[in-house]
Amino acid sequence: MCFPLCLAFLLLIPAGAQTSQALPSAKDAPSPQERLQQHYDAARTYQLGGDQERATAEYRAFLAGALFSVANVRARTGDFGAAADLFDQALHFAPDDSDIRVAYAQMRLQQGNLPEARSLAERVARDAPSNAKARALLGRILFDQKHYKAAREHLEAAVVAAPSFEVGYLLGVTYIRMNDLARARVLFDEMVAGLGDTAQIHIYFGRAYREGEYQSLDNAIQEFKNAIAKDEKAPHAHYFLALAYLQRDGESGFDEAVPELQAELWINPKDARGHYLLGYIFMKQHKPAEAEVSLLRSAELDTENPDPLVFLGQLHADAGRDKEAEEILRKAIALTKDVARNDYQINRTHYVLARLLLRSGRREEADKELAISKELRNRVMHPELAGNQKLPELANLSQSPEAGSSDTEKSRLSPEEQKQAEVLVSRLKPAIGDAYNNLGVILADRKDFTFALEYFRKAAEWSPAHETLARNWGMAAFYASQYDQAVEPLSRELAAHPDDLRVRAALGLGLFMLQNYAKALETLRPIQSEVDNDPGLQYAYAVCLVKTGDYPEGARRLKSLEKANPNSADIHMLLGQAFADQGEHGTALEAYRKALALDPKRAQLHYLTGLALIRQGSPAEAAQELHIALKLNPADISSKYHLAYALIQMQQKEEARALMEEVIRHDPNHADAHYELGKLQLEHGEVKAAISTLETGIKLNPDGDYIHYQLAMAYRRDSRTADAEREIKLYQVLKNRRRGRDVPQSR
Repeated sequence: MCFPLCLAFLLLIPAGAQTSQALPSAKDAPSPQERLQQHYDAARTYQLGGDQERATAEYRAFLAGALFSVANVRARTGDFGAAADLFDQALHFAPDDSDIRVAYAQMRLQQGNLPEARSLAERVARDAPSNAKARALLGRILFDQKHYKAAREHLEAAVVAAPSFEVGYLLGVTYIRMNDLARARVLFDEMVAGLGDTAQIHIYFGRAYREGEYQSLDNAIQEFKNAIAKDEKAPHAHYFLALAYLQRDGESGFDEAVPELQAELWINPKDARGHYLLGYIFMKQHKPAEAEVSLLRSAELDTENPDPLVFLGQLHADAGRDKEAEEILRKAIALTKDVARNDYQINRTHYVLARLLLRSGRREEADKELAISKELRNRVMHPELAGNQKLPELANLSQSPEAGSSDTEKSRLSPEEQKQAEVLVSRLKPAIGDAYNNLGVILADRKDFTFALEYFRKAAEWSPAHETLARNWGMAAFYASQYDQAVEPLSRELAAHPDDLRVRAALGLGLFMLQNYAKALETLRPIQSEVDNDPGLQYAYAVCLVKTGDYPEGARRLKSLEKANPNSADIHMLLGQAFADQGEHGTALEAYRKALALDPKRAQLHYLTGLALIRQGSPAEAAQELHIALKLNPADISSKYHLAYALIQMQQKEEARALMEEVIRHDPNHADAHYELGKLQLEHGEVKAAISTLETGIKLNPDGDYIHYQLAMAYRRDSRTADAEREIKLYQVLKNRRRGRDVPQSR
């Protein structure tokens, strides 16, 4: 019989054998740290030389490798959240790097996140079918998902490409799970030929056979016997042989199991599992004295294991040693973190405890324990237990870790290794921060400020004290119109370099855009000459003066700005907005009309003109402008709302209502639209609908006094007097707080 993997394990060199070809020395190839340094140095050289494209490629290569290194450290120290973020960052720079994806998949497997682990490994196996590590990992994941046929395909490919004991063992277990014992036998024979005929390898084979159906247990027993024949003191060989007898024969296997357990305990007297198993058998054989000795010893050796206490407590209860039994049973319950352990065996502990409580007259406590016991018995589903379906109490002993466990499960760092790893991370941090910063600079030079800003954010996470970072970050945020993100880094930079005019100007304009007029004025005041020579700064400075109370000087500057730029629609529009903010709607209209004469197809200008006309009390003219605004920009919600508002003033309420309903469909959070629609519904006698609409408006704008007033009117129409009185009181409180507003004038 020949299979695709034939002779693969014959290629393995047994321990102690010599090779005729020397391994390459460390000097023949750079270490990972040296490769990172090479990429980093090359990136800086290319950037200084003006070759930004090559600099970008080298920075990306450096960041992919450096982030991957740190991700591995975090994964091996158990910080999976940080590791996942780092793996994702590394893949951003090297999406096709199979090593990163395989390591990421190994971590997800370790976490038990099999779907994501599988997705990552499948990508590598699909793109690089010859990648033995990826095929082996995917095989392991599929095995854990019980997709044995698919797992076999990948494991066979891996074991042929790069034979190893771990992968071969898992492939053998896969064959056994598929009940293909003949193929498993051939594979194990190859492994013996390649790795040596040792007791340990037969123990592994025996454990593998225990993973199969009933018919494979004879093979398991024979392998454990082979191991003992090779070395009668081989660790755990007698124990696993005893367990195999019990798995195959149940209680009928006690007589064969006992001498094997005694032999194991003679070799290893501190084997807690062996003492437990022997105590369990003695208890089943009605040998309480022997059982107590063994169970006590097991509990002493493994203080966190509830299993020996379960049966020890039962022994004491049967012997009438109620006080000792209660103490032990309660301890067993406390130690049981998973009630499903060993097929919910803890249910019997609750039951025995209930009997003891009844005997001592504690009926109420006993009833609680009985209820728990019954509930747990009802949950017993007798799932397939890998170790022992005949004796569910031994299932936990049967679920031993497999020899084919993944690399990740063995990869936790020792304290010394962790210390060394953190030293490496500390050394990488400044370079990672610098690389992110320099990539951001390159992107900013290309005017790609949004992505540049993201890189500057990352740079701050790694190296917050970087010399140029605050300036770069703040300027990128400013140019990306992310003013709220620009203020903090620009403020820090200006504090350190108060003579930096560009930073001061950007900070002043950013504060202006955030409507922090006093702070913007304070920032811009020291650079008056620069302000006077820049129209944008002039406008911001003038508006800040108006907003902070110096209206005459602000207005003078605005008119001067308009006079100096008579052909700028933008200047006229900005001037109009400044006047409108001060309630000078007539002056604002003049500025808007000058802007429209220069740029008649700008929707925003028609909208602002319409808004000023509404405030001037000219709804018909306003409607004309707003119709034009909507024709130029049909999706503009503000134009729709204010057109509807103007139509209401003109008593064209049906058209207005349709527009208000359209505004709410597209912007359900528009409180004033709910208010206006509610008024229209109330006028049409739709009282219930009006109440619902107005209540929504109040949820969106609880401080809107005018909405509370209108809702009070609706409640009165619906004879809800108490609700109406409540709303009137709220209206009065809010009205006193903000006098002068009965209806909304703009949104």
